[in-house]
Amino acid sequence: MDFASHLSLVQVVVLFPLGVALHVAEEWPAFPQWARRFASPQYSDREYITTHMVGVVLAIGAVGVIRWFPTTPVLFGFLAMVFGPGVFCNAWFHIGGTVLSRTYCPGVITSVLVYLPLSLMVVVSGMRDRFFTPRSLLAAFAVAAIVHTLEVGHNVFKRW
Repeated sequence: MDFASHLSLVQVVVLFPLGVALHVAEEWPAFPQWARRFASPQYSDREYITTHMVGVVLAIGAVGVIRWFPTTPVLFGFLAMVFGPGVFCNAWFHIGGTVLSRTYCPGVITSVLVYLPLSLMVVVSGMRDRFFTPRSLLAAFAVAAIVHTLEVGHNVFKRW
């Protein structure tokens, strides 16, 4: 990760939409099939497409907001409400899904090779640039875990 050691957090965040696009390319069309088998038979291709189109647009929009307003509160919100749930927590969802189902959960490859390294780059550059402290990271990732759990519980598992 030496190439990334010279990048600012704002520069690292520019990689976010590319990571999302790669992840969606790996997931589609097999993830909705996997989700219907292991999460909820009601999960539809249409829901997947809608959710992930919004995700790609949100990723691009988030980069714009961060480039215009690179402040600690904006970056905390980004980490807690957008990047943390969509990338960091989603990576662990795919890893856990693969382990627990004992089958390939579509998205696990980009989770390991793209999402987790990108998450590390965001954390390291954010701390180096003094946008995050250990305490703020813990708070942001706690919020992200809740947001991700609510989103996946509702959209994929159909629990509420």
